[in-house]
Amino acid sequence: MSAAAAELLTRQGGPIRTNEALRDKVAIFSDGRCLVSRSNAEDIDVISVIALAGRLGFATQAAEYVDLGSLRSLYSVSREHAVWPAVGRAARDDTAMQREVHELILRARRLEASDIHVVVDGNAVSVRLRVNGELMPLPGGTDGTPVHWQVEHGRQICMTAYAMAAEGGTADANYDPFGYQAGRIVSGLPEGIQAVRLQFNPVGYSGRHMVMRLLYAGHAVGRSLADLGFTATQEAMLGELTESQAGLVVISGPTGSGKTTTLERLMRTIVRRKPGESLLSVEDPPEYRIPGVVQLPVSNLRNDGDRGSAYADAIAAALRSDPDRIMIGEVRTPAAAHYAFEAAMTGHQVLTTLHANDALGIVPRFLDIGVEAYKLRDPSLIRGLLAQRLLKRLCPGCRRQVHPRDSRLAGDALARLLAVVGDGPVWLPGNGCDGCRGGYAGRTVIAELALPDQHLLDLLCAGDRQAAVDYWKSVLGGWSFADHAMDKLLQGIVDPQQIEYRVGRLAAP
Repeated sequence: MSAAAAELLTRQGGPIRTNEALRDKVAIFSDGRCLVSRSNAEDIDVISVIALAGRLGFATQAAEYVDLGSLRSLYSVSREHAVWPAVGRAARDDTAMQREVHELILRARRLEASDIHVVVDGNAVSVRLRVNGELMPLPGGTDGTPVHWQVEHGRQICMTAYAMAAEGGTADANYDPFGYQAGRIVSGLPEGIQAVRLQFNPVGYSGRHMVMRLLYAGHAVGRSLADLGFTATQEAMLGELTESQAGLVVISGPTGSGKTTTLERLMRTIVRRKPGESLLSVEDPPEYRIPGVVQLPVSNLRNDGDRGSAYADAIAAALRSDPDRIMIGEVRTPAAAHYAFEAAMTGHQVLTTLHANDALGIVPRFLDIGVEAYKLRDPSLIRGLLAQRLLKRLCPGCRRQVHPRDSRLAGDALARLLAVVGDGPVWLPGNGCDGCRGGYAGRTVIAELALPDQHLLDLLCAGDRQAAVDYWKSVLGGWSFADHAMDKLLQGIVDPQQIEYRVGRLAAP
């Protein structure tokens, strides 16, 4: 029996008799796990009750030392249930805490946040929102001061959010405050939020880290690729790829770079243009509903090994389901890569994502996870290589136009800016207005896109990166991240400091 489903033997009325004072010191489980309050490590009552467990036939492991709040949280959840800690059921009637979770999500939505971070660590709780790609404290009042929670309140918020996911069947029924867990809240959410994806991580000294990813309903409906930030040329190239019926289109970028949004936008385009095709997706789990696409979920798996195996099984099932095109949320393992290439080699188009630093890094990354070089040298298989990142977009309502010498750059960075724009003006963020937050209004894509030919793939497979970059830019007309960012700088869409921070040194496109 796993610790997450073990019986709490020392609960009130449990097999090992205890009183309230003793329950503040120790918790013993049927799988042998023994949690002891740090301040009572050598307490005679603790030693006695552990010995009693042994005499009753319950073998115990070496003690794990936790804080008092953790013990009280365990017992508060277990008052009505013998299994520790079945919060999916125990917290079901805790409507007050559910309202607080709902209000937290609502406040994040009002600020157009993508994520909520709650860290319960020792004697403090940190609550931050990711807005325009950067973390900021959750405002606690009209004066903007950060919200302040007690440690126990932070634990209860985490536990209740998990319970809400468990009620929807997207997480295990048993909450483990010391383990890695994931879930998804799919009901009872504020208007405009389709779902909230949850990730729980243990933190040293019995702490907890919860990340809530807000998935906005209809976030990309009606938005073109140009609206996301792609150039007209890139939009035309991506449109050309959606007309193809075979090969791989691979999108890369760091976490939070908008890969899923772009992938969804491409699938919606295909649905609109190809209504007679069978479109399937394999996702871990599906983040957004895409009408016209049969979305196969891979979720609620405890470790990467199980997840990788389930992903490969789901892709294999999709191949047996008469698809014309398959979208794979992410290729993470050799098995998933094998099935993705098998699909592409048997006349299906595959759209997927992969973690790589840039567009030309996708082929070497496939080599790293075991894809054979002969497959990667075939331009009929490798049809499109796209990499993207997001930069904060200047608010058009309050941005400021200044001379480069009045920008926030100095030293070598200023010299690089002057080399690019000369005496021409640059745009900086304003002080904020009704249409933005702090001078920025959302984010915009910068992208690299290659439709590779045989020679480019040969160079990449041979490991000659510099020759590949030179050929891509001079012969195939490739644009790097820096090129795209500098173009947006000259248009007044982004500011120079963002480029230096997110992309690299300023340089003329």
